[in-house]
Amino acid sequence: MTTAEPLVAHRVFLSYAYDDHALAQRITQALAQSGVSTTQHWQTSSAEELMTRLRETIRKSDVVVVLLSPAAVTSRWVSTEIQLALTRDVDKRGAELIPVLAAPTDVPSALRDRALVDFTEDVNAGLQQLVEQIQATSRTDFSAMSPRAFEELVADLLRAEGFRLSEARHRPEPGVDLRATYERTDPFGSPETEAWLVQAKLYSHQRVSVDAIRRLAGSLAMAPAGTRGLLITNAQLTSVALDYVAELGRSPHVRLRVLDGVELKRLLRRFPQVAARHSHGRMDKSEPVADGDS
Repeated sequence: MTTAEPLVAHRVFLSYAYDDHALAQRITQALAQSGVSTTQHWQTSSAEELMTRLRETIRKSDVVVVLLSPAAVTSRWVSTEIQLALTRDVDKRGAELIPVLAAPTDVPSALRDRALVDFTEDVNAGLQQLVEQIQATSRTDFSAMSPRAFEELVADLLRAEGFRLSEARHRPEPGVDLRATYERTDPFGSPETEAWLVQAKLYSHQRVSVDAIRRLAGSLAMAPAGTRGLLITNAQLTSVALDYVAELGRSPHVRLRVLDGVELKRLLRRFPQVAARHSHGRMDKSEPVADGDS
């Protein structure tokens, strides 16, 4: 095991079996070259003390990287570290678990729905991909963004997800910044097109109130049947807003999805090339950062 303590914005935990120590060292060196400093194995007096430190370190981590190999999938410690990384309190903080396929092996069931970084074909390319994913969220400084720049970031992320977008800036719908369509295939193999109304909401301090969601829900209620809504924000929802979203989820007429700051960070890690395009030096600072729900 090794932990990596970042210079800025990152706390990275690296989980691996002893047999994969050499590859773990290469990853540690690559992270160090990208600005993430690392520390090596802990010296502890007991297994109990080690478990306590392990639990606390993972709980505070922003990223957990797990090297998967035949040795790792049979390792009790690696299994424990994966379980700790998947706990609810770590998930709610927005910590990302990145599985790295270090050697051909069966992927644990808990990680099968996650995108793998594959080292088996080209280690150097895998290292570059891993470093870019870990750096993705530190490249994006929301405090320096204007509302327009945040909207452009959201648009780029949605395009990377496969959406086709058109601006709704001059349209009459309240709370709608972008119109989008998404092509999918129905269960019988026929293509179908979903229409989405999108709101991009940037905050510097406040949490997302119910008013922003209510305006988007109102536009959805007036839209053609089947239109879906999406609110993406860098902030967290208030408890009242969370209750309102849950209430909307029980309605068959308004289909609205909210991606809060935690999920936005995960989306940025999935598409580090988008994060790079909206890095510190490329953001538009001509408008002040938004706050409130005006």
